[in-house]
Amino acid sequence: MFENLPAEVKAAFEDYLKSANKLVPDPKDDAKFFKFVILCHQKNATIESIEIYEILEKQGFDEAMQDHLVILLEGGRELLKEYDKALGR
Repeated sequence: MFENLPAEVKAAFEDYLKSANKLVPDPKDDAKFFKFVILCHQKNATIESIEIYEILEKQGFDEAMQDHLVILLEGGRELLKEYDKALGR
């Protein structure tokens, strides 16, 4: 899973998968997922939304949770890009 990702990024996602509620959103789980999103940004790691969907489905996540997490991923990416622009990076 995610062989092309840096080890730290992959570990953050695997940490999320181990403990996350697969049926409903939980703020503590979202915080772990945001750590993954931030690390992707910091390490310039690319992962497509469809890849997230596929992994989450294989891991038994509810369809609504899959949608929730992809929205967090895409929204988080955009927020971090805008933040970098605001700082002149």
